[in-house]
Amino acid sequence: MDLAGIVILAHALLGILFVIGLVGRWIVLGMAERAAQIEAMRTLTTAAAPFERLVIVTSGLVLVFGLGAAWLQGRSVLGPLTGGSVDWLFVSVVLFLSNMPLVPLVFLPRGKVFEAALEEAADRGEVTPALRAAWSDRVSRGAHWYELITTTIILVLMLSKPF
Repeated sequence: MDLAGIVILAHALLGILFVIGLVGRWIVLGMAERAAQIEAMRTLTTAAAPFERLVIVTSGLVLVFGLGAAWLQGRSVLGPLTGGSVDWLFVSVVLFLSNMPLVPLVFLPRGKVFEAALEEAADRGEVTPALRAAWSDRVSRGAHWYELITTTIILVLMLSKPF
């Protein structure tokens, strides 16, 4: 196997780990949201942390190895920006990069609000209205859905290479 093959394989394996992190986090946090008792909710949010770390670590690596794989194959990821055509690779890069602003604009600030509500609820020993409101935050929920949908589209594009 040549270098390009190794980089492509690493990109694929990192992509699998990234999807595992997204889905695992989604499942565990869904269980936490439905928990009736604060202790169970805290335990499950703690259990989601390794999945969150997996998403954080692998997202950057997926991008680096994906760009490396494209470069080693002589493919341009910039497509129409450099006089080429729009293809699945360009669309995938745009979709992937579109998720990045969600971190500073949604996930970090809303995560701090959630953590404060969780701590307050833990101190009180009950699931509070503020915590329920934090769980139901439409912006955060929408951002997570967007992340999952764009990742699914990218995966479909990579497997089918429709254009």
